[in-house]
Amino acid sequence: MEEWDEYYHSMHGAFNEAMHVYVESGLGFWKAENTTIRDSCTIFEMGFGTGLNALLTLEFAASNQINIQYETLEPFPLTLREVQELNFDSLQTLQDSKAFLRKLHLAPWESSVQISSTFSLVKHKILLENFKPQKQYDIIYYDAFGFRVQPEMWSEDTLRPIVEAMAPQGVLVTYSAKGSVRRALEALGLDVFRIEGPPGKREMLRAIRF
Repeated sequence: MEEWDEYYHSMHGAFNEAMHVYVESGLGFWKAENTTIRDSCTIFEMGFGTGLNALLTLEFAASNQINIQYETLEPFPLTLREVQELNFDSLQTLQDSKAFLRKLHLAPWESSVQISSTFSLVKHKILLENFKPQKQYDIIYYDAFGFRVQPEMWSEDTLRPIVEAMAPQGVLVTYSAKGSVRRALEALGLDVFRIEGPPGKREMLRAIRF
Protein backbone atom coordinates (compact mmCIF):
# COMPACT_ATOMS: atom_id res chain seq x y z
CA MET A 1 0.00 0.00 0.00
CA GLU A 2 1.96 3.01 -1.27
CA GLU A 3 -0.08 5.60 0.59
CA TRP A 4 0.85 3.97 3.91
CA ASP A 5 4.38 2.89 2.91
CA GLU A 6 3.42 -0.61 4.05
CA TYR A 7 4.03 -4.01 2.47
CA TYR A 8 1.46 -6.81 2.23
CA HIS A 9 4.09 -9.34 3.32
CA SER A 10 7.42 -9.28 5.10
CA MET A 11 10.38 -8.36 2.96
CA HIS A 12 12.09 -11.41 4.48
CA GLY A 13 9.84 -13.59 2.35
CA ALA A 14 6.09 -13.76 1.90
CA PHE A 15 6.05 -17.53 1.61
CA ASN A 16 8.18 -18.19 4.70
CA GLU A 17 6.20 -15.76 6.84
CA ALA A 18 2.80 -17.05 5.75
CA MET A 19 3.82 -20.67 6.28
CA HIS A 20 5.35 -20.11 9.71
CA VAL A 21 2.86 -17.65 11.22
CA TYR A 22 -0.44 -18.91 9.87
CA VAL A 23 -0.22 -22.41 8.42
CA GLU A 24 2.30 -24.00 10.82
CA SER A 25 1.78 -21.98 14.05
CA GLY A 26 -1.97 -21.64 13.53
CA LEU A 27 -3.59 -24.37 11.46
CA GLY A 28 -0.90 -27.01 12.01
CA PHE A 29 -0.85 -26.33 15.75
CA TRP A 30 -4.66 -26.51 15.99
CA LYS A 31 -4.73 -29.84 14.15
CA ALA A 32 -2.00 -31.31 16.35
CA GLU A 33 -3.79 -30.19 19.52
CA ASN A 34 -7.08 -31.75 18.49
CA THR A 35 -6.41 -35.38 19.28
CA THR A 36 -10.02 -36.38 18.67
CA ILE A 37 -10.97 -36.95 15.05
CA ARG A 38 -11.75 -33.63 13.38
CA ASP A 39 -12.23 -33.57 9.64
CA SER A 40 -13.41 -29.97 9.34
CA CYS A 41 -12.21 -26.56 10.43
CA THR A 42 -13.47 -22.98 10.25
CA ILE A 43 -10.93 -20.19 9.69
CA PHE A 44 -11.37 -16.43 9.79
CA GLU A 45 -8.72 -14.27 8.16
CA MET A 46 -8.44 -10.53 8.73
CA GLY A 47 -6.77 -9.22 5.60
CA PHE A 48 -7.17 -11.37 2.46
CA GLY A 49 -4.59 -9.20 0.67
CA THR A 50 -2.64 -11.18 -1.91
CA GLY A 51 -4.47 -14.42 -1.14
CA LEU A 52 -1.26 -16.20 -0.16
CA ASN A 53 -2.50 -17.31 3.28
CA ALA A 54 -5.64 -18.74 1.68
CA LEU A 55 -3.64 -20.47 -1.07
CA LEU A 56 -1.31 -22.19 1.41
CA THR A 57 -4.27 -23.15 3.62
CA LEU A 58 -5.97 -24.69 0.58
CA GLU A 59 -2.86 -26.80 0.03
CA PHE A 60 -2.85 -27.89 3.69
CA ALA A 61 -6.50 -28.90 3.41
CA ALA A 62 -5.78 -31.05 0.37
CA SER A 63 -2.69 -32.76 1.75
CA ASN A 64 -4.25 -33.41 5.19
CA GLN A 65 -7.74 -34.33 3.99
CA ILE A 66 -9.44 -31.76 6.18
CA ASN A 67 -12.43 -29.71 5.03
CA ILE A 68 -11.83 -26.02 5.62
CA GLN A 69 -14.44 -23.28 5.57
CA TYR A 70 -12.45 -20.10 5.05
CA GLU A 71 -13.95 -16.66 5.68
CA THR A 72 -11.99 -13.48 5.07
CA LEU A 73 -12.31 -9.70 5.05
CA GLU A 74 -10.64 -7.36 2.59
CA PRO A 75 -11.95 -3.80 2.42
CA PHE A 76 -9.26 -2.77 -0.09
CA PRO A 77 -8.89 -5.67 -2.56
CA LEU A 78 -6.08 -5.88 -5.09
CA THR A 79 -6.90 -6.02 -8.77
CA LEU A 80 -6.27 -9.30 -10.57
CA ARG A 81 -3.51 -7.61 -12.55
CA GLU A 82 -1.75 -6.64 -9.32
CA VAL A 83 -2.07 -10.20 -8.05
CA GLN A 84 -0.66 -11.67 -11.27
CA GLU A 85 2.35 -9.35 -11.03
CA LEU A 86 3.20 -10.90 -7.63
CA ASN A 87 4.05 -14.16 -9.45
CA PHE A 88 3.23 -16.40 -6.47
CA ASP A 89 2.84 -19.37 -8.81
CA SER A 90 6.65 -19.41 -9.11
CA LEU A 91 6.76 -20.61 -5.49
CA GLN A 92 5.44 -23.97 -6.77
CA THR A 93 3.48 -24.57 -3.60
CA LEU A 94 0.77 -26.27 -5.62
CA GLN A 95 0.76 -27.99 -8.96
CA ASP A 96 -2.06 -25.69 -10.07
CA SER A 97 -1.25 -22.72 -7.82
CA LYS A 98 -1.76 -20.12 -10.55
CA ALA A 99 -5.21 -21.46 -11.35
CA PHE A 100 -6.19 -21.71 -7.68
CA LEU A 101 -4.95 -18.19 -6.94
CA ARG A 102 -7.05 -16.91 -9.83
CA LYS A 103 -10.11 -18.75 -8.49
CA LEU A 104 -9.57 -17.26 -5.04
CA HIS A 105 -9.44 -13.71 -6.38
CA LEU A 106 -12.24 -14.09 -8.91
CA ALA A 107 -14.62 -15.67 -6.39
CA PRO A 108 -17.63 -13.36 -5.93
CA TRP A 109 -17.93 -11.34 -2.75
CA GLU A 110 -20.43 -12.27 -0.04
CA SER A 111 -20.99 -15.79 -1.39
CA SER A 112 -19.71 -19.19 -0.35
CA VAL A 113 -17.67 -20.70 -3.18
CA GLN A 114 -16.26 -24.22 -3.32
CA ILE A 115 -12.71 -23.63 -4.54
CA SER A 116 -11.60 -27.27 -4.22
CA SER A 117 -13.06 -30.47 -2.82
CA THR A 118 -11.70 -29.62 0.66
CA PHE A 119 -11.77 -25.80 0.68
CA SER A 120 -14.65 -23.32 0.53
CA LEU A 121 -14.30 -19.55 0.61
CA VAL A 122 -16.40 -16.56 1.63
CA LYS A 123 -14.94 -13.10 1.02
CA HIS A 124 -16.37 -9.93 2.55
CA LYS A 125 -15.51 -6.50 1.17
CA ILE A 126 -16.11 -4.71 4.45
CA LEU A 127 -14.25 -3.02 7.28
CA LEU A 128 -13.74 -5.14 10.39
CA GLU A 129 -15.58 -2.56 12.50
CA ASN A 130 -18.72 -3.24 10.42
CA PHE A 131 -18.41 -7.02 10.36
CA LYS A 132 -20.68 -9.17 12.52
CA PRO A 133 -19.52 -12.80 12.76
CA GLN A 134 -22.27 -15.34 12.14
CA LYS A 135 -20.38 -18.49 13.14
CA GLN A 136 -17.71 -19.80 15.47
CA TYR A 137 -14.14 -19.99 14.23
CA ASP A 138 -11.58 -22.62 15.14
CA ILE A 139 -8.70 -20.45 13.94
CA ILE A 140 -8.15 -16.72 13.46
CA TYR A 141 -5.45 -15.48 11.09
CA TYR A 142 -4.96 -11.86 12.15
CA ASP A 143 -3.02 -10.34 9.27
CA ALA A 144 -4.01 -6.67 9.40
CA PHE A 145 -1.53 -3.96 8.46
CA GLY A 146 0.95 -3.10 11.17
CA PHE A 147 0.37 -1.03 14.30
CA ARG A 148 2.34 1.88 12.83
CA VAL A 149 -0.18 2.54 10.06
CA GLN A 150 -3.41 1.13 11.58
CA PRO A 151 -3.18 1.22 15.39
CA GLU A 152 -6.98 1.06 15.65
CA MET A 153 -6.95 -2.46 14.15
CA TRP A 154 -5.06 -3.77 17.17
CA SER A 155 -7.23 -2.34 19.94
CA GLU A 156 -9.27 -4.34 22.43
CA ASP A 157 -12.54 -2.94 21.06
CA THR A 158 -11.68 -3.87 17.47
CA LEU A 159 -10.53 -7.37 18.38
CA ARG A 160 -13.48 -8.15 20.67
CA PRO A 161 -16.07 -9.35 18.07
CA ILE A 162 -13.78 -11.89 16.44
CA VAL A 163 -12.32 -13.08 19.75
CA GLU A 164 -15.85 -13.64 21.03
CA ALA A 165 -16.56 -15.66 17.86
CA MET A 166 -13.72 -18.10 18.60
CA ALA A 167 -14.72 -21.66 19.37
CA PRO A 168 -13.56 -23.34 22.59
CA GLN A 169 -9.90 -24.33 22.10
CA GLY A 170 -9.80 -21.84 19.24
CA VAL A 171 -6.44 -20.44 18.18
CA LEU A 172 -5.52 -16.91 17.08
CA VAL A 173 -2.17 -16.23 15.43
CA THR A 174 -0.58 -13.00 14.28
CA TYR A 175 2.85 -11.83 13.19
CA SER A 176 2.70 -9.07 15.81
CA ALA A 177 4.50 -9.47 19.12
CA LYS A 178 3.71 -5.97 20.39
CA GLY A 179 3.06 -5.72 24.12
CA SER A 180 -0.13 -3.68 23.71
CA VAL A 181 -1.56 -6.35 21.37
CA ARG A 182 -0.72 -9.10 23.85
CA ARG A 183 -2.40 -7.14 26.66
CA ALA A 184 -5.51 -6.50 24.55
CA LEU A 185 -5.88 -10.22 23.80
CA GLU A 186 -5.36 -11.13 27.45
CA ALA A 187 -7.99 -8.56 28.50
CA LEU A 188 -10.40 -10.36 26.17
CA GLY A 189 -9.87 -13.61 28.06
CA LEU A 190 -7.32 -15.40 25.86
CA ASP A 191 -4.18 -17.14 27.02
CA VAL A 192 -1.42 -15.48 25.01
CA PHE A 193 2.00 -16.90 24.23
CA ARG A 194 5.05 -15.35 22.63
CA ILE A 195 6.49 -17.94 20.28
CA GLU A 196 9.31 -18.02 17.76
CA GLY A 197 8.67 -15.73 14.83
CA PRO A 198 9.33 -16.28 11.12
CA PRO A 199 12.75 -15.60 9.56
CA GLY A 200 13.77 -12.03 10.29
CA LYS A 201 11.36 -11.65 13.22
CA ARG A 202 12.25 -12.83 16.72
CA GLU A 203 8.74 -13.40 18.11
CA MET A 204 5.06 -13.57 17.21
CA LEU A 205 1.86 -14.15 19.20
CA ARG A 206 -0.37 -17.19 19.52
CA ALA A 207 -3.49 -16.95 21.68
CA ILE A 208 -5.87 -19.72 22.74
CA ARG A 209 -9.42 -19.60 24.03
CA PHE A 210 -9.58 -22.19 26.80
